[in-house]
Amino acid sequence: MSVYNTTVPCFAQMLNSLKGLLAKGQAHAAALAFDPQNLLDSRLAPDMHTLATQVRYACTQAREAVDRLSGHALSTLETPTSMSDAVALIDQTLASLAAADRALIERRAQESIVIELPNGIAFEMTGDEYAPNWVTPQFYFHLMTAYNILRHNGVPLGKADYVPHMFAYLLKG
Repeated sequence: MSVYNTTVPCFAQMLNSLKGLLAKGQAHAAALAFDPQNLLDSRLAPDMHTLATQVRYACTQAREAVDRLSGHALSTLETPTSMSDAVALIDQTLASLAAADRALIERRAQESIVIELPNGIAFEMTGDEYAPNWVTPQFYFHLMTAYNILRHNGVPLGKADYVPHMFAYLLKG
């Protein structure tokens, strides 16, 4: 499977899922008459990031995948400060994914990618290695953590909310 196919369409699909999860969170807050900002400020543990930051990180991983695999400078994203900002960030990320140059990404799959972390650790791998070993696990970690924060706060979510795109493959009867 190609580097493009394992990243861009999958990330777009799951970012649309994340938008649905946030919409359910907002509806849950409205039904119980509390500020949805409480959800964005929630975290699973004191040393973990908030829902707002998890949304930013999921979007960052998707955008950085396109940037790194295309050989472009990395995008810098801001943490959303409201549910509408979170949805706007996802929409901006989806637009970036839609604009990705598939041919360029495939041509660069064997080129070196260096990931430098703030703590001084660095990794070097090809695009073919980066897609399954770095960006995909990072993206899904933040996406799943966002889901878990919402569930932990009582938002009525299930697996069907996480993978709603699967209904396109549902056998009838």
